[in-house]
Amino acid sequence: MKFKSTYLAFFVLLAPSFTQASEFDYNFYGSLRVMVEEAKHDNGDNFKDAVSRIGVSGSHDLGKGLQAFAKYELSVDVAEGELGSDTGKDARQAYVGLSGDYGSLMLGRYWSSFYNAIGYASDTLWIHSAPVYYTLDWDYRIGKSVMYTTPDMNSVQVSALYSDEREQGQLAATWQATDSLKLAAGYIDDADNNDSVGLAAYYTGSSYYLNAMLMDKDNQGRGIDLIGGISADKHLFTAGVSTFEDRSGSDNDFDVLILAYQYNLHPKVKLWVEAKAWDGVLYGIEDSNLIALGMNYDF
Repeated sequence: MKFKSTYLAFFVLLAPSFTQASEFDYNFYGSLRVMVEEAKHDNGDNFKDAVSRIGVSGSHDLGKGLQAFAKYELSVDVAEGELGSDTGKDARQAYVGLSGDYGSLMLGRYWSSFYNAIGYASDTLWIHSAPVYYTLDWDYRIGKSVMYTTPDMNSVQVSALYSDEREQGQLAATWQATDSLKLAAGYIDDADNNDSVGLAAYYTGSSYYLNAMLMDKDNQGRGIDLIGGISADKHLFTAGVSTFEDRSGSDNDFDVLILAYQYNLHPKVKLWVEAKAWDGVLYGIEDSNLIALGMNYDF
């Protein structure tokens, strides 16, 4: 814990110099999130962290259209008052990269090509969205990897990733078909032959959105996440449905209903409630429901 506390002190002490430096663009940032959750299947602690994080990011103009950038982001547990994650991977993101007219190149740990194109479509809530995606691809921040993303090519972008940590390759593409509609496709070539394919669609209106994600993983299963929201002033109302067919032999099919509400008290402060109910086996838990009330403070 002493080592983790040193991390936090390092960020806090350097934050003023980063934000005031004129020749560089550095930023100390964070999102502290806490929730009270009541679940049918859980008699434990109801006061929980809601995936908080702090980090430092920076970029530097190298001239001739070339830019260097980096980020280091740590998990924070507001409920327990601890820095780090119980997964053992305290750094949510840790990477360096270059970007220019020919696209961007990143090295380190970050959101994967497949997640950016496919998983993100249904992962729009703070905690409880995208059950099909997280069932099939739960570890979507991949380390020891290199990722190249093309520039915008007539509304098309392609991203390719290889991870030595996972011995996995990924390829994903997005197409901004219209101002309102974006389509995406992705593929994961896994070392254990459990390859994945995914399709996604994003539709955004003046005060609403509707996103869909279809994913199929060899020897594991396939399913659909569908989610949409309507905004009105400081209010956001969201509903989602998901269905999953298990093909691993474990009979872990499920159907999920999600309802959520968010109130933007301030651009930096959000109050929210998320409710989820399911039939079948979701994340190893059979036929249950939950409700969570949370608050986010961003800086």
